[in-house]
Amino acid sequence: MNEPASMPPRACDLVVRGDFVLPMTAGLPEIAGGAVAVRGGEIVAVGAADDVAADWLANDEIAGGIVLPGLINTHGHAGMTLYRGLGDDMPLEQWLHEFVWPAEKKFTNAETVAAGTRLAVAEMLACGTTSFADMYFFQQTVGEVAEECGMRVLLGQAVIGFPVPGCPTPETAFDKVRALDAAFDGHDLVRPSMALHAVYTLTPQLMERGAAVAAELGSPLQIHLSETRTEVDDCREAHGMTPPALCARTGVLREHTICAHGVHLTADDVALIRESGAGISLNPESNLKLASGIADIAGLLAAGVPLGLGTDGAASNNDLDMWDSIRLAALLPKGTTLDPTVVPAREAVRMATVGGARLFGWEQRVGTLEVGKRADLCVIDTSAAHQTPLYHPYSHLAYATHGSDVVHTVVDGRVVYRDRRHTTLDVTDVCATVTRIARRVASTV
Repeated sequence: MNEPASMPPRACDLVVRGDFVLPMTAGLPEIAGGAVAVRGGEIVAVGAADDVAADWLANDEIAGGIVLPGLINTHGHAGMTLYRGLGDDMPLEQWLHEFVWPAEKKFTNAETVAAGTRLAVAEMLACGTTSFADMYFFQQTVGEVAEECGMRVLLGQAVIGFPVPGCPTPETAFDKVRALDAAFDGHDLVRPSMALHAVYTLTPQLMERGAAVAAELGSPLQIHLSETRTEVDDCREAHGMTPPALCARTGVLREHTICAHGVHLTADDVALIRESGAGISLNPESNLKLASGIADIAGLLAAGVPLGLGTDGAASNNDLDMWDSIRLAALLPKGTTLDPTVVPAREAVRMATVGGARLFGWEQRVGTLEVGKRADLCVIDTSAAHQTPLYHPYSHLAYATHGSDVVHTVVDGRVVYRDRRHTTLDVTDVCATVTRIARRVASTV
């Protein structure tokens, strides 16, 4: 009896091979000698490289040591790369009042935000980050830059209770949020959100207004929350409650609210956040640099609070390398609890991928490598001395990998960073533009 003829391989746009493929799906499996096939920006196969090759004939192919979903930076201020290193070694309140806000008043406009955002996108793509949340000004410009460079972004027009660049009043900012929603409706890469700055820069009435607009638009909501002890103490004095309690009272705390930082939380705060469906963007490097404190990552994880990782802005970090955030998310809880088993390597990597997608409400589109999802991924070169030998890929990712180990980055099926070279922007030109702006800043601040 004749064997049935095998089907010829189907055409696809891209195959990505790795010594290990980590889909980040349930159980966090490892596929040794794996591959991912992509067609039309969508993942069409994930499995053993031989099986994928038998079924799919690629027009293009890239390869490396470890293939995993692209990292998702859940909190940052992209345009603030312009102020990287402008003010260091001081607490948050002093840093904001003496350096950041005066510089922004003089120099932040659509042109400088475009330049700073291009620089941020260049840095993030080179580190394997494929999606980022922004909370800043001139978000129409940020969306256009992200689209131009081929990066996924959750926009966040910052709403603050006093005049800021581009928004003389909070109502202007609310109008811009609505305009962003209309401008990027249904966009593949660019999605808008409501970004309320913080309880200390907004009245409860403005917080209620922001929550109502976000509900009207059906958009995620971002807010800085319980970042410092001063913020918590001042909120108690002014409102008789903690920042999470105030957010709950004003309708800000809800599903797909991204609470940035969450360093100083009571047990009641944690319960409020968990029950609301909101999540926390952990930014350990920025918190350490500003001496804001250390979030109870292990406790939040045990409590079932959705967690993602972020870098914060380059002015308070001072880089946008998510691998630093992964490493600190795994290491800090071990040091503070004296328990080496808490927040294992796999969990830290999961926060940076699956966790971020969940915080954004994008878990049906990105965050894992699965058939039917958009092809956002990065490839790690594991041939360097500090990556050798390789026993366990999750261990390498959490404890040994740096942004410079990323060799390829793919967003929506497009190779935007290939063999450590950008394909969608000219980094030399971007850096030169930012350097020219920085000279003006340095001469007057």
